[in-house]
Amino acid sequence: MSHPLLKSLATAGAVVAALTMGSPAIAKPAPAYADPQVAWTGANIILSADNDGEAYIQGKYKCYGGQQGTHLWVSVKQGPNLSEPDHTSSSDADAWYDTNWNFENSEAGLTVDCDGHWHVTRYLLKRVFGQLQPGTAFVQFCLFDPTGNEENFPQGFAFDYSWKPVRVG
Repeated sequence: MSHPLLKSLATAGAVVAALTMGSPAIAKPAPAYADPQVAWTGANIILSADNDGEAYIQGKYKCYGGQQGTHLWVSVKQGPNLSEPDHTSSSDADAWYDTNWNFENSEAGLTVDCDGHWHVTRYLLKRVFGQLQPGTAFVQFCLFDPTGNEENFPQGFAFDYSWKPVRVG
Protein backbone atom coordinates (compact mmCIF):
# COMPACT_ATOMS: atom_id res chain seq x y z
CA MET A 1 0.00 0.00 0.00
CA SER A 2 2.66 2.47 -0.91
CA HIS A 3 0.53 4.40 -3.42
CA PRO A 4 -0.86 7.69 -1.88
CA LEU A 5 -4.37 7.10 -3.28
CA LEU A 6 -4.57 3.66 -1.66
CA LYS A 7 -3.43 5.13 1.67
CA SER A 8 -6.12 7.84 1.44
CA LEU A 9 -8.83 5.29 0.65
CA ALA A 10 -7.73 3.08 3.54
CA THR A 11 -7.78 6.05 5.94
CA ALA A 12 -11.22 7.16 4.70
CA GLY A 13 -12.50 3.61 5.10
CA ALA A 14 -11.23 3.47 8.68
CA VAL A 15 -12.96 6.77 9.49
CA VAL A 16 -16.25 5.59 7.98
CA ALA A 17 -16.01 2.32 9.90
CA ALA A 18 -15.35 4.16 13.16
CA LEU A 19 -18.32 6.49 12.59
CA THR A 20 -20.74 3.72 11.71
CA MET A 21 -19.62 1.51 14.60
CA GLY A 22 -20.21 4.21 17.22
CA SER A 23 -16.64 5.09 18.06
CA PRO A 24 -16.27 6.13 21.71
CA ALA A 25 -14.05 8.99 20.58
CA ILE A 26 -17.09 10.74 19.11
CA ALA A 27 -19.31 12.17 21.85
CA LYS A 28 -23.00 12.72 21.33
CA PRO A 29 -24.03 16.35 21.86
CA ALA A 30 -26.37 17.06 24.77
CA PRO A 31 -29.98 17.60 23.70
CA ALA A 32 -31.20 21.18 23.52
CA TYR A 33 -33.89 20.36 26.10
CA ALA A 34 -34.99 17.41 28.14
CA ASP A 35 -37.21 17.21 31.20
CA PRO A 36 -35.36 17.88 34.48
CA GLN A 37 -34.35 14.87 36.54
CA VAL A 38 -33.58 14.23 40.19
CA ALA A 39 -31.41 11.12 40.49
CA TRP A 40 -31.32 10.89 44.28
CA THR A 41 -31.14 12.67 47.60
CA GLY A 42 -28.47 11.78 50.15
CA ALA A 43 -28.80 8.83 52.48
CA ASN A 44 -28.95 11.11 55.55
CA ILE A 45 -29.96 14.55 56.72
CA ILE A 46 -27.01 15.89 58.68
CA LEU A 47 -28.01 18.06 61.60
CA SER A 48 -25.32 20.50 62.72
CA ALA A 49 -23.51 19.24 65.81
CA ASP A 50 -24.41 22.29 67.88
CA ASN A 51 -28.08 21.94 66.83
CA ASP A 52 -28.20 25.62 65.85
CA GLY A 53 -31.09 25.35 63.41
CA GLU A 54 -29.08 24.21 60.40
CA ALA A 55 -28.96 20.89 58.58
CA TYR A 56 -27.53 19.61 55.30
CA ILE A 57 -28.53 17.14 52.62
CA GLN A 58 -26.99 16.19 49.29
CA GLY A 59 -28.85 15.77 46.04
CA LYS A 60 -28.13 14.94 42.43
CA TYR A 61 -30.04 16.63 39.60
CA LYS A 62 -29.85 17.53 35.92
CA CYS A 63 -31.78 20.14 33.96
CA TYR A 64 -31.52 22.30 30.84
CA GLY A 65 -32.16 25.92 29.88
CA GLY A 66 -29.70 27.98 31.91
CA GLN A 67 -30.14 29.54 35.33
CA GLN A 68 -32.80 32.18 34.77
CA GLY A 69 -36.18 30.82 35.83
CA THR A 70 -34.81 27.83 37.74
CA HIS A 71 -35.58 27.11 41.36
CA LEU A 72 -34.60 24.34 43.70
CA TRP A 73 -36.44 23.83 46.97
CA VAL A 74 -35.48 21.25 49.55
CA SER A 75 -37.69 20.76 52.58
CA VAL A 76 -37.24 18.49 55.60
CA LYS A 77 -40.17 17.95 57.93
CA GLN A 78 -40.39 15.86 61.06
CA GLY A 79 -43.19 14.86 63.41
CA PRO A 80 -45.58 12.02 64.26
CA ASN A 81 -48.45 13.47 62.19
CA LEU A 82 -46.54 13.28 58.89
CA SER A 83 -47.53 10.50 56.47
CA GLU A 84 -47.76 10.08 52.72
CA PRO A 85 -49.61 10.93 50.61
CA ASP A 86 -51.96 13.32 52.40
CA HIS A 87 -50.11 14.55 55.48
CA THR A 88 -46.85 16.10 54.28
CA SER A 89 -47.57 19.80 54.72
CA SER A 90 -45.90 22.07 57.25
CA SER A 91 -49.11 22.06 59.32
CA ASP A 92 -48.55 18.32 59.90
CA ALA A 93 -44.96 18.84 61.10
CA ASP A 94 -43.44 19.58 64.50
CA ALA A 95 -40.18 20.72 62.86
CA TRP A 96 -39.53 22.12 59.40
CA TYR A 97 -36.26 23.16 57.75
CA ASP A 98 -35.84 24.25 54.13
CA THR A 99 -33.68 26.03 51.57
CA ASN A 100 -36.02 28.98 51.01
CA TRP A 101 -34.13 31.09 53.54
CA ASN A 102 -32.12 31.97 50.42
CA PHE A 103 -35.02 34.14 49.15
CA GLU A 104 -33.64 36.86 51.41
CA ASN A 105 -30.49 36.94 49.27
CA SER A 106 -32.02 36.68 45.80
CA GLU A 107 -35.35 37.30 44.11
CA ALA A 108 -34.94 34.01 42.28
CA GLY A 109 -34.40 32.01 45.45
CA LEU A 110 -32.06 29.05 45.13
CA THR A 111 -31.17 29.09 41.43
CA VAL A 112 -29.21 26.15 40.08
CA ASP A 113 -27.14 25.34 37.02
CA CYS A 114 -29.39 23.94 34.28
CA ASP A 115 -26.66 23.10 31.79
CA GLY A 116 -27.61 19.53 30.86
CA HIS A 117 -25.02 17.99 33.18
CA TRP A 118 -25.46 16.07 36.43
CA HIS A 119 -24.73 18.11 39.56
CA VAL A 120 -24.21 16.76 43.07
CA THR A 121 -24.53 19.49 45.67
CA ARG A 122 -24.74 19.79 49.44
CA TYR A 123 -27.70 22.01 50.39
CA LEU A 124 -27.99 24.09 53.53
CA LEU A 125 -31.36 23.88 55.24
CA LYS A 126 -32.37 26.38 57.91
CA ARG A 127 -35.05 26.11 60.55
CA VAL A 128 -38.48 27.49 59.70
CA PHE A 129 -39.91 26.24 63.01
CA GLY A 130 -39.35 23.50 65.56
CA GLN A 131 -36.14 21.56 66.09
CA LEU A 132 -35.07 18.52 64.04
CA GLN A 133 -34.03 15.58 66.19
CA PRO A 134 -32.19 12.36 65.38
CA GLY A 135 -34.77 10.02 63.87
CA THR A 136 -36.67 9.98 60.58
CA ALA A 137 -37.82 12.97 58.53
CA PHE A 138 -39.68 13.55 55.27
CA VAL A 139 -37.59 15.11 52.46
CA GLN A 140 -39.05 17.01 49.52
CA PHE A 141 -36.42 17.76 46.84
CA CYS A 142 -38.14 19.83 44.13
CA LEU A 143 -36.56 21.20 40.96
CA PHE A 144 -38.22 23.68 38.60
CA ASP A 145 -36.52 24.47 35.30
CA PRO A 146 -37.12 27.55 33.09
CA THR A 147 -39.97 25.89 31.12
CA GLY A 148 -42.22 25.21 34.09
CA ASN A 149 -45.07 27.44 35.16
CA GLU A 150 -48.50 27.16 36.78
CA GLU A 151 -50.27 26.72 33.43
CA ASN A 152 -48.21 23.75 32.19
CA PHE A 153 -47.43 21.96 35.49
CA PRO A 154 -45.83 19.37 35.80
CA GLN A 155 -43.72 20.26 32.75
CA GLY A 156 -40.33 21.52 33.85
CA PHE A 157 -40.66 19.92 37.30
CA ALA A 158 -38.82 16.99 38.87
CA PHE A 159 -38.85 15.78 42.46
CA ASP A 160 -37.77 13.15 44.92
CA TYR A 161 -39.91 12.66 48.03
CA SER A 162 -38.47 10.23 50.54
CA TRP A 163 -38.00 9.41 54.21
CA LYS A 164 -34.44 9.81 55.46
CA PRO A 165 -32.68 9.45 58.79
CA VAL A 166 -31.62 12.60 60.62
CA ARG A 167 -28.12 12.23 62.07
CA VAL A 168 -26.01 14.64 64.09
CA GLY A 169 -22.88 15.62 62.14
